[in-house]
Amino acid sequence: MIDPPSNIKAHQADRILEVVWPDGAVDRIPYRALRAACPCASCKDEFTGERIIRYEHVREDVRIDGMEPVGSYAVKPFWSDGHSTGIYTWEQLREATADSARS
Repeated sequence: MIDPPSNIKAHQADRILEVVWPDGAVDRIPYRALRAACPCASCKDEFTGERIIRYEHVREDVRIDGMEPVGSYAVKPFWSDGHSTGIYTWEQLREATADSARS
């Protein structure tokens, strides 16, 4: 299990979520890539793991309108497209960082 970030900041103008980890690493995840990586059952088939929503389906101007912590293991963003059921664990945030580099 990954330790929780020491800071999470939404940079609205740049549409980037900045995650600062206890080891000093800083991940900067584009909102569009993060929204496309949503782990909820309406965005990713819970049985096959196949993506239902894809990067190209996400509007370029998507933004985070709010976030709330989920226990000590995750964060739940509220997206400008009305989506709010995705809960991103710390591990999934790390994965989204790697995935955004490939997008």
